[in-house]
Formats: sequence, structure tokens, C-alpha cells
Amino acid sequence: ETEQNYPNITYLYSIGKSVSGRDLWVLIISDNPTKHELLEPEVKYIGNMHGNEVVGRESLLYLIEILCVNYGKNEYLTNLVNSERIHIMPSMNPDGYEHGIVGDRVGYAGRNNERNVDLNRNFPARYPGHRDQSGGGDPEPETAAVMQWLRQFPFLVSANLHGGSLVANYPYDDSVTGQDQIYSPSPDDKLFVELAYRYARAHPRMWKTGRRCGLSVDGDVFFNGITNGAAWYHLAGGMQDWQYVHTNAFEITVEMGCFKFPTDDMLPKLKLLLLIKCEFVVQLLVSISGKTIITTSEGEYWRMLPPGIHELTVEAVGLESETHMVTVGHNAQRHDFKLAACQGEDETRAVILRGRGKTRMTVVGISSSAAKVIRKLAHHLCSGEFKLDTNIRLLMGPLLNSKEVIKSIQKFNPVVVLAVSEGFVETVTFSPQQYQPQLFNHTMVDESLSKILGFGAGCERPLRDSRVALAMSELKLRTAFELGISLGCDNSVDLSKKAATVGTMINMLRQTIRMDIVQEFSVIPSANPSDHFTPNQMLMVTSASIPLLEQENCLTRIAANAHLNLYRMGNGEPPYTLVMAIEKRTETLVFEMMSKWCGSPQFEGVTEIISESTVIFMPEIPSTQLACHDYDTIAPFQALLNEVLNAVPQIDYVVMFGSGGLKVRYINAKANISDRLAKTYQMYHTQMSTGTEDICTGGRTEGMKTQKKVLDFFEWNTVVSWPSAPDVLLVQTGCCYEERGSGHLYAENRESIVTMMKERLKGVRLLTDDPSFALRSSVGSVHSVHMTSSIFGSAFIGLPNGVHRIQVMKGEKLYTEFNVQCFACRQRLTSVLNRRGLFTGTSDTFERIPLYKSDDEDEEDVFDLQKL
Repeated sequence: ETEQNYPNITYLYSIGKSVSGRDLWVLIISDNPTKHELLEPEVKYIGNMHGNEVVGRESLLYLIEILCVNYGKNEYLTNLVNSERIHIMPSMNPDGYEHGIVGDRVGYAGRNNERNVDLNRNFPARYPGHRDQSGGGDPEPETAAVMQWLRQFPFLVSANLHGGSLVANYPYDDSVTGQDQIYSPSPDDKLFVELAYRYARAHPRMWKTGRRCGLSVDGDVFFNGITNGAAWYHLAGGMQDWQYVHTNAFEITVEMGCFKFPTDDMLPKLKLLLLIKCEFVVQLLVSISGKTIITTSEGEYWRMLPPGIHELTVEAVGLESETHMVTVGHNAQRHDFKLAACQGEDETRAVILRGRGKTRMTVVGISSSAAKVIRKLAHHLCSGEFKLDTNIRLLMGPLLNSKEVIKSIQKFNPVVVLAVSEGFVETVTFSPQQYQPQLFNHTMVDESLSKILGFGAGCERPLRDSRVALAMSELKLRTAFELGISLGCDNSVDLSKKAATVGTMINMLRQTIRMDIVQEFSVIPSANPSDHFTPNQMLMVTSASIPLLEQENCLTRIAANAHLNLYRMGNGEPPYTLVMAIEKRTETLVFEMMSKWCGSPQFEGVTEIISESTVIFMPEIPSTQLACHDYDTIAPFQALLNEVLNAVPQIDYVVMFGSGGLKVRYINAKANISDRLAKTYQMYHTQMSTGTEDICTGGRTEGMKTQKKVLDFFEWNTVVSWPSAPDVLLVQTGCCYEERGSGHLYAENRESIVTMMKERLKGVRLLTDDPSFALRSSVGSVHSVHMTSSIFGSAFIGLPNGVHRIQVMKGEKLYTEFNVQCFACRQRLTSVLNRRGLFTGTSDTFERIPLYKSDDEDEEDVFDLQKL
């Protein structure tokens, strides 16, 4: 009926039949529904894969009505239909639907198809050994029809609509070991998180963190309404995993509500507006980093990406590949390519790249004859005569004889370096034993080479020359497995065979390394941060990141007591802020904060903080706390802080990260700023800003009854002597009962941290060459000048909004005083006063720092809009 009523924008077709012979109908909605238009993306929705989960089926029928009825009347919906080709399959399991029971909330009647097979366990699995009995054997008629359909169209994005919980689920569904609660990220994990959150955030309730209906008796807890599939429970043979691996499409699975088969009177409340998924298609575009995208016969391609800088590689058999860096924003971009034919064996490039995988490997030539072999291999890889393992990214240096090649290899930072030479057929390792893969069998490899190439009788052994070992050492690759291979010294074996031997060795080494690496991480709380991060992230959230950050010259280790690990970032001038983790769980937050502030300060929004202040990081404290608990005081940390202040006396503000709640506590002392900064932190935290009572203690026995407020104050123990007590902010980042790791902590607190630290910059700075000067407000403490050199020093006072009387002291006497007016601007700090001297003559070293302006009404408007 819909096709008949709207023939210009709809086309109905069947992709196959169910076990009982029912058609698997799909309706296309587009301005040209019967034909694929060049560069127009194809998107799809699938509902009712489990026959008793009906909300998705009804919502898709409702979506069809909305799009058709409003076409030509509503500008937004009309543009949506004109710019995409939308395929809607309301029911993938029509047989199961017929067996469903109205009012079913948690039942299974009608879930499977007519043969009692769960269609979402029936696709070919990533790990066949993980399949369970409910998934049957070979693909069912419904599954086979959908697989063929997915390969027939160049789908870009998809949603698979289910019921029984309230969450957006993204790949992978299956984990390496087939266990539940194992976070199993795909190469496009960041994109999937954004896709899932876009959907969840458009839902009035799904996006809220908390407990809701699910698999367990008490329901499930989801953070921001999204979950990695295997982190929830593992599922082998699911449609979204198969689709991600074998097609161009990106699919998420949406659990649309607690009732699987609601009654008719419930449906109006459960129908969801699915347009957010359609809209997302035209906002992100292309790259080929991670998932491989195959073009259409017309050469079209689409690649969704989250905003940021991405590496895009295009390749085709018989053509040279091209790699470009592209910056993706929030609008669609178009990148066209014209690839050149494969270069011959006489090419002169010093460095050649092949493959698009994640495992970085390098092959280099030690002699001119080896260079010919490597160039031959490069040609075979381009022409398709030899297949490289799809997980390999290979840098080829035909001859290791120039600084250009060495620098390229160092920047590439491979995990394996294969050095190729002529000479007696053998392999030689150059790296220490601890970097050799455990499964690498030296003897067996040599025997295999001899069978292929012969022994090379009468040949010299150039790989054993000390100059070769020195050349490999010059690469300065600390942890790479470095292996040499000699291919004989005569022409009895042709060049192509030698090239294929080197290629086979590279593929073999990749497999050896893969079997040595564990890439699976638990989502159950653990003191080990590797339980919560992918391998690529691991390095930057532990102490292993420190040497790398020091090499970038953005972090300096502070010489202090042997058990104090202190690191300085910033300009070396006040204000000085100490950031520290007081529990094992929050160490990763501070390490990640250090790494991201160092690596991408502009993207993190901290350029001004680093250039205008000094931050001291203490990511680990001696004998740190392993257990989560609430706090009613931080006095036990006074002795430790005393040691830190002895090492860095300029610190007057301390930020501590712990757990045991979602709240902030502050102590006002010397700087007299913590109350203001605590309120800023709370205001910009998505969960702390929603109420006045800590959500971790509401209705629970956990947490201290006296510490239920989100915002409250502590006091220092006056018995302990201080050189000068600092202001403190204690941030409690999570509930003790949350079964979550620590990978989310920095992202969850990032906006609060950055905004609070920018607020920290408000104030007045004194610059001078005389250490006897000091700065104070008329009602505050004295801030002495800190000399960073023999002729330069400074002091800083933090100030809230308003007019302040500032005094400059010389010794114990008042030198001069003046008024300053300080204003605040949320998110963006804008200078309204130029730096200028306050005094004439010998006192012209005093200057004002930029102050900032806004008004209270604007501030409230910004706050309300952010909440909205």
C-alpha cells in the first residue's frame, strides 16, 4: 500500500524467503528509489531479527510513514530522503513473529526462526569454536538471504533493532577467549562509540548512566547508555560482527526497551525517532585506516570517521597505493584519487610502503643484490603476484645506506626489522633475547630456507660482520625484533623466488608475533590498568609513557626524595598546581591527562594553561590505596604533601583524584580559591551537576552518611605543622560498587578539569628582578616572589570576580597598592587589558596579567544551555 501511495519515492522488494516461505520485505525510500545514484550513500535498518522483539518492527513501520507523509512538506525530512537511499526491513524473522506473545517482557516464545535457530547466532563467527547450540549450523534461509543482500549494496551504516534492554551496542560482540565482560574493540572503536552515543543521546532516557532492565536478575548498568558488545556478554555468530568484517557497513545493535512484545496501548510511547542515525551519515567521511572499504564498480567509496586527523590509504591491484592525511570535521568531504601504475624493478625510491595493517614491520637491504630482491618484492606486492598478510603495514628500504632511510625507520617504529643480504643461507638475530618472539624457532626457519634456496655453499657470511650489527644498532629501536636473512650468493635461484621467500618470511613473523600478543582486557575493576585499555593506549596510561613525554620536552622530572615521582609541565612560573592520584584506580586518569596534555594541548584545550602556569604531576604516591572507599577527611595526606612542598614550595593548590563517590571536597587555605574552583568543577561535570546529593550514596548503605552532599568542605588538621598550607580539591570520580575499569575516567572528567584549571588562571601576576618583593590582596596571604633565574622572578594571586585591592610588599613594608577588577568568561578566556607597566623608573618590572570579562547573566545562560 505504501509503495502504491508513494510510487515516486518508494520501491518494495524481497531479498528472499523465510523457512516457512514468508517474504523478507525491504522498502527503499529515496528520491530515485530504483537506482543507485553516484556518490549517494546507502543506509539500512533491520527490525524483528528476534521474532518476539517487536518494538523495532513497529518503529520502522512508523519511520516509513513519517518519511513518506512528510516528503515535500517538511524541508528537513525531504532533504534526508533526497540525499540518501534508505533501505528498511521491518522484519527479518516473520516466522518467529507469528509465534510471539503480546505482553511478553522477558520470554523467548517466537525469538528463534521456524527451525528454532537464533538468527543472531547464525552468521559465520569470527571464532567458530565459540558458537553455541542456539546458533545452529549452516546459515538459515533468512541469514543466507541477508548475507547476500549485504554484499549486493554498498551500505554505509546500519541499525539492527532489538528489545529487552535499553542500550546501544557496538562491535565486537565476540571476545578472543569467548568470555563475557571482555571489552573487545574493533579498529573503529572510537567511531562506533560516537555512533552509539549519538543514538543513545537522542533518546530521552537511554543516555543516562544507571541500572536498567537487562540480562541479570537486577538488570544491567550501562555508562551513557552504550556498551561494547562483548563487554556486556559475548556473542558468537552475530550479524554486526560479520557485517563489520565482511562488508563496508558499520552497524550498531539497539536494544529499544524493556518490553519485547508490548501491548498495543504501549506502542505510542515506545516508538522512537530514528532520524538521528540517518543524519549522522552525511556528517562524517572517508579514510581507510582500520576497516578496509571496497569501492563500487563506479569507483565510489564512503568512509565514516570521527572528527580528527586520519590516515587514508587507497590501493588497487596493479597500481601504486597512495596515502594522505585528512582532517575530518563535522561536514562531508570528498577526496578523489588517480593511482599510477606499479613502478618497475628499476625504481629509485629510498623508502616504499606496502600494506595497510596495524602491525608495523620493516625490511631493509644490506647489499645491492638484496636491494634488487626487495624492489622485486615491492613490485609483486603492488601487482598482486604476492599477497601480504592483511594485518601488516610494511616499510621497505631497498638499501640501508642513508640517513633518510634510517630516520624513516625510526619514525615508523616497527616491531620487526628484517635485514636481507646475500651470503650463506641462514638467519641471524641482532636484538636481545627478551625481544625475540617465544614461538620463533631459529633452527626450523634455517632448515626451511635451505630447502627453498639451498645452503649457499662457498658463500661468505656477511650478516656476521660487525659492521652489519653496528648498522642495525644505529636504528636505535629499543624493543623491535631484529632478524637478518641471507639468500645465497649465486644465481641458481631466480629473483622472483627470492622475493617470494622474503615475503613469506615477513608473513610468518607476523603470525609468530600475533600469537605472542594478548589483546583482550577485562571490564571488571582491577588495580592493573591494562585491564581497561587497548594495547595502543596502554603505553600512555602507565609510567611507561614518562620517557616518551620527556623526549617530547614537554615534561621534566623533578629531583626530590627517591620515593616521590614528581613531573613538571608548563612555563615554570606561578601559579603552581599539584595534580595527584591518591588511589591505584585513578593513576590512569593522571597518566592519561599528562600524555594528552603533552601530545595534543590544542585539541585538549589546555594550551593557555600550559603557557600561563606550572602543573606538577604526581601520578603515583608511595604505598598507594588499592581499595575504594569514601572520605571524611584528607588529613592523613598532610605528611606526604609536606614532603612535596619541601621539594616544590611554590605549590599553593592541590587537586587529588580518588573514588568512593561522585562529588568534590575542598579546603580553603593560603590561595583562598578552592571553594570557587570546586563549584566550577561541579558545574561542568555531567553527573555531579545534576543534583545536590551524591548518587553513589542514594538509597545505599555504602558511603558515609555525613558525606552525601556533592559539594562540601574539609579542614586541615591544625596539629600538623605546615610551612604554608595549600588549598586542596578532592575529586571523587566513581562509586565503589560500579563494576567498571578506569579507562573512562579522564574523558568523563576532562571538561571539568580543563575549565577548572582555566578558572585557576584568573588573577594578578607580579614580575620582578628583586626577590624581596611579595604580592598580597588586602584580605589574603602574602605570596612571595619565586626567582626562576638570577634576574627574573614572579608571584601570583588568584582572584574571583569583583574589585580587589592589591598590595605590593617589599620586605615587611607596603611598597604600593592599587585596585584591579576581575571578571570571568566560561570556556573561552579573553584578554581585555594589555600588559603594561604599573610603575615608572626602577619599578617598571611590575605588570598586570590579562584579566577576563563576562557577566553573571551570561554565565547562567551558558550553564542552562549546557544542561539542556
